[in-house]
Amino acid sequence: MVKEIVKSHDVVFSNRPKKTYGSRYLAYGCKDLGFAPHGEYWKQIKKISVVELLNHQRVQSFQFVREEEVEVVIDKIRNVCLKGESINLTETLALVSNNIISRCVLSQKSEEDDDGKCNKFWSSSKRLMVIFTSFCFGDMFPYLGWLDMITGLIPSLKALSREIDTFLAKIIEEH
Repeated sequence: MVKEIVKSHDVVFSNRPKKTYGSRYLAYGCKDLGFAPHGEYWKQIKKISVVELLNHQRVQSFQFVREEEVEVVIDKIRNVCLKGESINLTETLALVSNNIISRCVLSQKSEEDDDGKCNKFWSSSKRLMVIFTSFCFGDMFPYLGWLDMITGLIPSLKALSREIDTFLAKIIEEH
């Protein structure tokens, strides 16, 4: 059955969901690797991503960053447990992921930020995850999409999109 699915119906099973409001505003109209529909465009951006960003050499070049950040979070969890205190694992794991990304992209940890750059990255990342997972009437019931304007979801999506674009433009300019 798997062979038949992969061989004959691969496009049907590998295609992405229809455009959601989040992906329309925050993923440039579903033009990124995660949300683009299966087809020639998706194949080209996948090829570029694999060759330029996810090749073995590039991934291995940041191995030390991942190891250091995991070691830091394990020590943090150990220390909190020895004190008998509780820890918010969701926040801790999100922070370690953010630190890894920040160090690889911005060359700084979020906690070690002096100029507000990484804190901006961290706050935008948190808002992005919250807004991507929030309930959207238009995604579930297209005829009720107008309610998303009233609830403030669409204006929030647009504002966050502009904020992230401005932030990324500054990072590109610095590089």
